[in-house]
Amino acid sequence: MFTLIRSLSLILSGVALSHMAMASPVLFCKDGPAIDLVANGCISGSSSHYPNGGDGIYTNTGGGDSESAVEAAILGATGVVTDISLFGEFTPPPPAPVPSVFFTIVPSVSVSSSDWLTGTWMTSAPVDFITLKGANSFALFDVQGATSGNWSMSGILNNGGNTPQLSHLRAWVKVVSVPEPDTLALLVLGVAGLILGRRTRRVRSA
Repeated sequence: MFTLIRSLSLILSGVALSHMAMASPVLFCKDGPAIDLVANGCISGSSSHYPNGGDGIYTNTGGGDSESAVEAAILGATGVVTDISLFGEFTPPPPAPVPSVFFTIVPSVSVSSSDWLTGTWMTSAPVDFITLKGANSFALFDVQGATSGNWSMSGILNNGGNTPQLSHLRAWVKVVSVPEPDTLALLVLGVAGLILGRRTRRVRSA
């Protein structure tokens, strides 16, 4: 009934890949943990035209798609705890003229559209997730280290039952945990102890 449509042209390691994504019948991120965020994506939001008025989780705090909200959406959709960090955000300029080809960290703007319902994005480095914010909802997609792709607001609804224009697009990267200095030092000492122990045994054997 409600669908998310997204085609991604991934440019990664010089290889171009194409993806078409449709989120149906699953709508809300909380309805996981079997949602394929690559192929389907998901929505967190509220609208009088959503089933039951929305997912009951979405708030406008932090722009709607705050870091904690997106992490909760990923967990709800996949069942996997994922630590993310904001890579960059693009907010469209006022209407007329409005670009549909844009994005963010390395600005790339082409004026060719009268609205912000579809477009393309591009980043200066690989990103892991994108969120599309419009009205009182955001859509979440796993873009798997892409640096570019297409986006569509299709599937997001406002209280009038219409597809809203893009409020902003955010790109996210996974945070790789680094051991604390004390933990790292203990790890190095442990490995050194193992190596020293082996050498001592070899000398005794000789």
